[in-house]
Amino acid sequence: MGSEDIVREFTICGNHVTVHVPAHCADEGLLDSERYGRCPQQQACNSRDQHADDNGRNEGYALEPSCGQEHTGARSRQHTDRANPSPSNGLPVVYLHVHDGDGSEVLRLCHELGCRQFVLAAMRPRCWNDDLTPWECSGLFADDAPFAGKAAEQLRLLESEIIPRVEGDAPRKPEQRVLAGYSLAGLFATWATFNSTAFGLVASASGSLWYPDFAGYAAASEFARKPASAYFSLGSKEARTPSRLLRNVAQGTHDVVELFKARGVPTAFEQNPGNHFKDPALRMAKGIAWALGR
Repeated sequence: MGSEDIVREFTICGNHVTVHVPAHCADEGLLDSERYGRCPQQQACNSRDQHADDNGRNEGYALEPSCGQEHTGARSRQHTDRANPSPSNGLPVVYLHVHDGDGSEVLRLCHELGCRQFVLAAMRPRCWNDDLTPWECSGLFADDAPFAGKAAEQLRLLESEIIPRVEGDAPRKPEQRVLAGYSLAGLFATWATFNSTAFGLVASASGSLWYPDFAGYAAASEFARKPASAYFSLGSKEARTPSRLLRNVAQGTHDVVELFKARGVPTAFEQNPGNHFKDPALRMAKGIAWALGR
């Protein structure tokens, strides 16, 4: 992450969004709480939800009590009085769902890899297991809660609320939009290619392409917008797991990669050493750098 990045944060419908903008591309001004404020969907959110990793081990965490309670703010790495950054100069914007944190480590590694400048919108969803899965599925282990399959709702929120807040002040539309993600977020990014025209590039690092029936769904579906390119990666040991579902990840990834190639999408597949939890930020950064380097 550059030392002069401007960072803006807002929360909408349980999603905490951190926007990292290169300082030379940020507008000056005051943060407009009306523009970045309340979600028009005033449904109540649960006061607690479940966060989980791909081992299915859930960890509860507290949430905002309702979608209507939104929080905004902005900060600079050097100037705390600078606010309201927005993408300008047509820079690419990368939308990245994160399990935790604010995407700073991924951004730092992208810079170390020599990636071109871009705006990063790191989105921490209300419930990782529910909001990023395309349909319901039983939990990975006997005592785990099922996956709720709310990806369509998350995609609507992303398209109708998050993207306008991130890009609303930009004098020009971004040069490119990338939808990126690790694990279930990689599954979401891949699934979105069949359901959204908002993104031109996809980067799925160690994506959960083991998800039941996903490869068949992809084969039977048309792209909503044919990606300009697609990146996939997987750890060499990810299929070595006691979970019957997770064992399918290598075959599922292979099937999706071959499908994208067969449909004429410039597609990269990279195998990384280790299991699902080895170097996730670096794996994600490599995917973003490849997508923006084409």
